[in-house]
Amino acid sequence: MKSKGVALLLCAALLFTLAGCGAPRNGGAPTAPPETTRTSSPEPEGGPALPAPPESVPLSFPLLTSPFSEAETEEMINHNARRCALIVVNYYYCQCLYADGSRALVRYEIVDSYLRDRTRLVADCPADFLFERDRRLYYLGADGRPESVGVDGDDRRIELDAPCLSLQLCGDTLYCLGADGLLLALRGGETEALLSGCSWAFVSARGIFYTAASDGRAHLFYPGSRTDVTLTAASAETPTVIGTTLCYASVEADGRHLCALDLASGAERRTDAAFPAAPDFFRSADGEFRLRVMLPGGGEQRVVSCAAAFDSPASDWKTEESPLRRCRYLEYPLRTDELLAADGSSLGFALVLPDGRSYPSLAADNPPEK
Repeated sequence: MKSKGVALLLCAALLFTLAGCGAPRNGGAPTAPPETTRTSSPEPEGGPALPAPPESVPLSFPLLTSPFSEAETEEMINHNARRCALIVVNYYYCQCLYADGSRALVRYEIVDSYLRDRTRLVADCPADFLFERDRRLYYLGADGRPESVGVDGDDRRIELDAPCLSLQLCGDTLYCLGADGLLLALRGGETEALLSGCSWAFVSARGIFYTAASDGRAHLFYPGSRTDVTLTAASAETPTVIGTTLCYASVEADGRHLCALDLASGAERRTDAAFPAAPDFFRSADGEFRLRVMLPGGGEQRVVSCAAAFDSPASDWKTEESPLRRCRYLEYPLRTDELLAADGSSLGFALVLPDGRSYPSLAADNPPEK
């Protein structure tokens, strides 16, 4: 990918459709931040005031009165995937893995449907949770601190001087989940604490989905009323809402079971098979949301439609092509996959085109840049 162009096979109209993080897609409206209320406690020196504990309310349905749009689901998948690539107008920004194991944020220019002129913007940086706003790229730096840099690699700055687990843009607000489990909202130079005790959090217009650091169970928190609903009976990984269904991996003694909770009706489903790791969600060329799982013993992955995952045994699911992979960026019909060795270590990344062809950028082919 460094020495030759990669055919995108996309027309200009498609590029403009994909341009810009957070733009409406597939007819969906931009995600707006949920209503929030500030705590009355004064902000102490060194950080925002801790929020008051939420009020726990009984689980009752419907929790969603309308399904997630495709754009909302894609954003949740990208959040779980720690998005590390992005298309903005005629530029492709992505994480690059070098032969010495180092990573950097790089940029390609899209010229005549090819990727040209790779430019390293930020060295020694994994650039996870990457997105763009007002011609700035935001991401988590090597030490987990939220950073931003101009789209041309200039004016790099730290947005929050604290290590974080995730970074998200919802509406016009940045949301950072601190390593201490405190979810923060950054707006207009002010920092507001929204929720504590989180190991994972995703902010949406429907509320804040999060998992509790204490027991790993999934919750839905409503900031306006400061009420909280516990959604799962066991620890949950990679919660992902598709339509009105919350899909997640239930962590049990024998591994991870794929589970589904309909947030409209309360109906629940669970696979008999257990897997060694949480599923990887993505979207196929036909527009269908799919999941990819690792089989016990490692070295082989299976793929199935999310809608069909509970209707057939895992042995009947389609075997994924080699090498192993996981989705790291989804903006239909494009995606970027991270390519993995049998032991789970990273080999590099691949841009996957709408026709399914994959164009890899392998670490072995990328000597360190000086």
